[in-house]
Amino acid sequence: MKTAPFVAALLLVASPILAADPKPKDAKAGKGSKMNMDLGLKSFGALPKGDDMVKPKLETKSDEPTVTAGNATYTVVRVQHGRSFMRTAAGATPSGGGLKAIPVVGNPPSIDKFTSVVRVKSPERVNAPIDVVILDPRGDTAMTASGDVNFRAQKGDEVDYTIDWERTPVRSGGQFKVLVRVANQVMGTWPLQVGEESKPEKAAGQ
Repeated sequence: MKTAPFVAALLLVASPILAADPKPKDAKAGKGSKMNMDLGLKSFGALPKGDDMVKPKLETKSDEPTVTAGNATYTVVRVQHGRSFMRTAAGATPSGGGLKAIPVVGNPPSIDKFTSVVRVKSPERVNAPIDVVILDPRGDTAMTASGDVNFRAQKGDEVDYTIDWERTPVRSGGQFKVLVRVANQVMGTWPLQVGEESKPEKAAGQ
């Protein structure tokens, strides 16, 4: 039997497989070793941790000027006096009509109880402090009241400020004045007759 050529051919076919190294020669295996693989991606560097990042500040500035009691406009529409007032759609109205003069009663003389209503107008509708001072004929303070005009509960730009005066001693009756200040600004003075107005004496023979 001639088998030598067949065996030699078999060895030639198998020799490349047996000679192949199962591991690449340039690969270095070991504990903790890593293989660098180049996939053609660009390096982006380290990601920011956020420690140096600053949150953007929200801008709170407004182009519109802020209106306060110091720069708002106020005017006194009217000053009324009466025994009492009732609320109507047109505002406070004196019950039974307004008082032309405030009675002086008792001994020593005293201004009787009465109520005053000061109507204030402000297009900006900003609340503000109000002072009402009653001056006697000499210019001295006889009565005073302080509070606030509040536009929040009003639909329009006018509001009534009401003062219930208590009985107050006075030297005598005469032509008094009502001084009104709103937001520390004097709005003006209004006349107030206290007691009966003196009548001029008739000349002899009249």
